Amino acid sequence: MNRSKISLAATTLLCLSACAPSFVQDRIYYNDLAQAPGGMISEQKNPAAEQALAEIKKAQANNVYGSKDQLLLGMDLGMANHIAADYRSSEEVLRQSDRLAEALFTKSFTDILMAYQLNDYSLPYKGMPYERVMINLLNSLNYAATGDWSGALVEARKIRTKLVEYNRKYPQATGTPGKFASAEGPARSLLAQHHITYNPSQLNHYTDDAFARYLSGIFEEAQVTSGAGNYQSAYLSYKKAYDTYQKYKLLYNTPTPSFLAPALLRTAEAAGRTNELRKWKQQFPGITYTSSSDYEKMGHILFVGFNGKIFHLGQDKFAFPLPIPGSSLALVSFSYPKPEGGGTDVISHEISVVGPGGASVARVSSEMGDNLMAVGGTNFKDHLSRLILREAIRATLKTIEQVAAQKMADQAGGPLAELGAMVGGMIFTAATDQADTRSWRLLPATIDTATVDLPPGTYDLMVQTKTGIGAGGLLKERVTVAAGQYLLVRTVNPPASTGPVEK
Repeated sequence: MNRSKISLAATTLLCLSACAPSFVQDRIYYNDLAQAPGGMISEQKNPAAEQALAEIKKAQANNVYGSKDQLLLGMDLGMANHIAADYRSSEEVLRQSDRLAEALFTKSFTDILMAYQLNDYSLPYKGMPYERVMINLLNSLNYAATGDWSGALVEARKIRTKLVEYNRKYPQATGTPGKFASAEGPARSLLAQHHITYNPSQLNHYTDDAFARYLSGIFEEAQVTSGAGNYQSAYLSYKKAYDTYQKYKLLYNTPTPSFLAPALLRTAEAAGRTNELRKWKQQFPGITYTSSSDYEKMGHILFVGFNGKIFHLGQDKFAFPLPIPGSSLALVSFSYPKPEGGGTDVISHEISVVGPGGASVARVSSEMGDNLMAVGGTNFKDHLSRLILREAIRATLKTIEQVAAQKMADQAGGPLAELGAMVGGMIFTAATDQADTRSWRLLPATIDTATVDLPPGTYDLMVQTKTGIGAGGLLKERVTVAAGQYLLVRTVNPPASTGPVEK
């Protein structure tokens, strides 16, 4: 075979590889949302969020997301509408996204064969477990913002049920279908040889959400005066939140927030749980709390802060030499997703309340509610443990088939045909060897929270952001609270621009 033919074939390979679909997400990610220094109380508008929402709608109109990314579109629209204070539009689109996510998750177990043949980009994006439950958590805040505490409670309670169901189904998808089963042995040997851990039946460590449990307690208490809620259920929600935060210490290095102690003491007393109240008083000596009878006469501000940006997914590659009987060594390679970036400089928020005449009424510092960088990162590692073996099996079989095709072509048509088979195989492998890097990139890195209890009246509210590099933005608003009323206050803070990424 002369040099010109080899050069032409190599050039063709480079051209075709470059022109092949990249499978990289062609989507609009709006950074303006996370850059917004302020926030909104009630229906106050945020220009940056309005601009971001317009960009997402433009992408939707131009079909930028595509048919396989409709869940991502719904999640992004839901977040954008929520931040833009259009809570009802956000609720509607997230409700639809929730149904779609559950349908895709159920159907995904029948689509495993297609994922083996190509890659996960061949399937509609179904979302990671932490993303699917964040749909419900965000939607609970939509309902809370409009005063629908019953709807908020329903959304928050869905989370535990969903997470348990996900773990129940994972072991059902561990089988290797059809011809791919023949490559399972060599793939397992390769992974073991290179000390790469995997577990197709890996369950999620993320089995409950502490912040959702805490919100459930608040949403339950918000309905007590109307008769729709009760202190028994509120107490159980706070207790579950406390138990789950204890697990968070081990899993995510997240401390148990101090605001749980007075909530536990108050609702245990109101629910008549004398023995448990005694236990909590022993566990939290010196903690003061407002009795339920006085608590019901007060107004309450629930603060929620969205801080920074969660990680996004890039890709990396494993490459191993594979001995094939009757042939020289072949190279098995496959790509896999990996978390990149994300984080926040925000440490907390200080909520100050000033009454008539400038008198200071209350000052409260927020605490961590959910560390999505940690929760999402751990959940991703669980997902990757299930994914690695499948990718290795698929890549191993493709390599074996490619070597066999080259041999057959050499026997039938000589070196030129062998090169053609090699080029065709390399192009197909390159086109399908792409990690699925889709993710809900508009989630914050962390969510912090606080509650402020006030006598009914009108106040000047100030929310000061505290960051690792100094004071952040200041949000000011005049608010009025009535007895038994809960007011949701939210803010969006910028992502980390310098310094280390929060782990």
